[in-house]
Amino acid sequence: MPFLRHLPIVRPSARLLVAAALLGAAPPATADSDPGGFPHVSVGIKGGLGLAQHQGTMPRDSDYAVASDFRSGLAAGVVLTLPVTSRLLLQQEVLYVQKGSRQDVGVEIFEIPTVLHVSYDMDYLEIPVLLRYQWRIDRGLDIYSLAGFGFALRLHDRYRLSGEVSDGEETIPLRADSDMSEVDPFDFLFTYGIGLELPRGARRLLLEYRFDLSLQQLPLPTYADVPLGGETVRVNNDPVPLRNQCHMLLIGVRF
Repeated sequence: MPFLRHLPIVRPSARLLVAAALLGAAPPATADSDPGGFPHVSVGIKGGLGLAQHQGTMPRDSDYAVASDFRSGLAAGVVLTLPVTSRLLLQQEVLYVQKGSRQDVGVEIFEIPTVLHVSYDMDYLEIPVLLRYQWRIDRGLDIYSLAGFGFALRLHDRYRLSGEVSDGEETIPLRADSDMSEVDPFDFLFTYGIGLELPRGARRLLLEYRFDLSLQQLPLPTYADVPLGGETVRVNNDPVPLRNQCHMLLIGVRF
């Protein structure tokens, strides 16, 4: 390159750097880091399947028994990732998560043992703040873990109950279908999980498993409406103190 002959006489290493600059060369960098390896602020979206359930410790003198099953639902939202170091990041999220459970509650109504089939549907807007640690980075497939705490606001809820009481001669149906306005609409949760990220140009595809556990018990209703004659009588059983919990499998992309 003839124009290099007119450069000032410098050490060979400096001459090579000047030549690289003139030719527009630059050190390689990953999709979400600067040339020094420090990650940039990024935004993303994620969504997938949630398997929610209620969990609680039953007191020894409880006069009811509970068998719980999952409610499957949607989990989706947006994420903002802020760098702390090249491996440690702060992750702020806003998620819509469908939680709840399906319960078989054994109680006594009019001193007759019976089983009530109950469904709790509880949809939340969750705002978790998580610490994310990158265990493996810039090797084609990144691995990370995350943990933190969050605040949740219930956007929608529904309580439904069905069952019957039978004394051997007469069978009385039990029903309930209402909102849960008497239950605290706020929840606080602990979240942890693990994920994989696959770089694709300027984007990073992710697959993530996470688990949410409520930090407080919610007194969920178990009352039933019983038709007697031409009237309907509400049987008020004690609420069931349970915690929200949810397994989530999410896919998404960061930009």
